[in-house]
Amino acid sequence: MSMAAGTCLSLLAGAVQDSIVQPVIPFIEANIKSEDWHHREAAVMAFGSILEGPDPAVLTPLVNQALPLLITMMNDSNVQVKDTTAWTLGRICDTLIETIKPDIHLHPLVEALVSGLRDSPRIVTNCCWALMNLAEQLGLVYEPESDGNQPNPLSNYYQPVLAALLQVTERCVAFFRGDIFSG
Repeated sequence: MSMAAGTCLSLLAGAVQDSIVQPVIPFIEANIKSEDWHHREAAVMAFGSILEGPDPAVLTPLVNQALPLLITMMNDSNVQVKDTTAWTLGRICDTLIETIKPDIHLHPLVEALVSGLRDSPRIVTNCCWALMNLAEQLGLVYEPESDGNQPNPLSNYYQPVLAALLQVTERCVAFFRGDIFSG
């Protein structure tokens, strides 16, 4: 049900654009720190669902405020909350890359996504998707150094991200070969 509601909210955000933000933000603020994981997950789903449609200038201050909390929520005790959080971070990386400040957000974001690569398969999938979006969008913002632009800040994290992705691949190969079940 929450995915269906999130899809409807996303389509509504595309249709009404900036008008969606004002009524949805109070719901997010009231639920994102709830003791009940259902409420936390719903708040994160609502936030991720309105990231396309409204003007980025309207969303940027909200994302800047929410990003540290979302990164922290990658350590939530509930798998559904972590899964939806990884998806929301992937949406931010895909649609609002300008909100990710390399000197403030990039290190904790990459650290949280790499840590998520050691989690359940659905979280791994969304973390891979978020890392893919992060790399792709930062690649568009920071063109190769040959034209005089600044180096891509993600290059500082190349080795740990690569190592974590290779470990995911090794786990998958071991699983399908059956090695995971033999001592």
